[in-house]
Amino acid sequence: MKSPACCPCPADIPWTRWLQRGGATAQGDSVGRAPSQAGVALVTVLLIVFLASIAAVNLAALQQLAIRRSTVLQHQQQARLYTLGAEQWAMIILARDRQQNETDHPGEQWASLPPALPIEGGTLTARLTDLQGCFNLNNLRRALPGEQSSSASSESTEEKKNENENESDQEKDKDQAQDSAAAKTDAESKSQSPSKTAESKSSQSTENSGKVEAEPAQIKVLQRLLESLELKPVLAQAIADWIDPDPDPQFPDGAEDSDYMVLNPAYLAANRPFLSVSELRLVKGVDREAYDKLAPVVCALPPGAPLNVNTAQAPVLAALGEDGPKPADLERLLEERPEEGYKNVDDFLNAAKLTTVEAPVKALLGVGSQYFLLRAEARVGDGRAMLYSMLYRDQNSVRVLRRSFGNQD
Repeated sequence: MKSPACCPCPADIPWTRWLQRGGATAQGDSVGRAPSQAGVALVTVLLIVFLASIAAVNLAALQQLAIRRSTVLQHQQQARLYTLGAEQWAMIILARDRQQNETDHPGEQWASLPPALPIEGGTLTARLTDLQGCFNLNNLRRALPGEQSSSASSESTEEKKNENENESDQEKDKDQAQDSAAAKTDAESKSQSPSKTAESKSSQSTENSGKVEAEPAQIKVLQRLLESLELKPVLAQAIADWIDPDPDPQFPDGAEDSDYMVLNPAYLAANRPFLSVSELRLVKGVDREAYDKLAPVVCALPPGAPLNVNTAQAPVLAALGEDGPKPADLERLLEERPEEGYKNVDDFLNAAKLTTVEAPVKALLGVGSQYFLLRAEARVGDGRAMLYSMLYRDQNSVRVLRRSFGNQD
């Protein structure tokens, strides 16, 4: 007997009520699973779209970066070419100046170039500096015959050419007379050649073994220059030892290999002329402060290159002689220099009242220059190029001795 409170039998429940009470559970599961699968598919699609968007953004950013890099490189290359054009322009100005006169002073065109030149898409600046307006460190030792300044070598070359032409004409006239005595001359030369060869070898060995002496007068000039810059005068001997080929240090403040081998890292003295002013940082006793004070007033030119009194700075000129005028007095003198510069060295020495200049120092003074430094900077868009070019000018042409981009040394 069924109790009314008991669960009704499914057979007694109408079909619709049975479905409502859960009879369609199995079917309900299959029907309810469809919306969840649709949600997973939607999330998957959204994830794919998101990843594709990220990839597209990254590709677009890389493309923009590549375009930007290419533009900067193009601007930089164009700026570099502009500086090379400024170099050619400076060479033309220097060559034209040499044709007009042989005196160089700050009132000439090469010394007063326009501050800025307009170019397409940017600006160009160029400045020429006379390198012979500073103290030449390589004059601290006496120049060897093969290390004379190129001015003297160029003049001697022209003289030799003329002499060779005259000698060639004379030799042609003497050819017939020499032919008749050729056998006798050959016999004598054979007999004398061993002794002459031995003498020439001994003379060459003597020259090669001879000690290259320092120039005391130039060392004194450097000492006075160091004093005016409030630096230690003892640095002059260490600088002179850096370029002399002998291994013996000067007394009492010189420095040779034994002083540099104890450093970490160890190195040797150059024992050759300076190639760059930056080598001073390697000399014993030259720290950062001393280098910053000394570098603007010194240069590294071939031995024997004279100092141009028309373009030299006041501290360098004041150091030429003992008990001479002070740099401040020479500054006023330089402001009142003749418009065309001093025509000769004696005129300047008399005007500056430098009466105690020693003969070796006076021999390396002049009123003209051959070595110049060009500083050219070009800006085109986002590109920038800086050119340092060392120019040499002789009687016939102007050529580049050294060129560097970015840094002077």
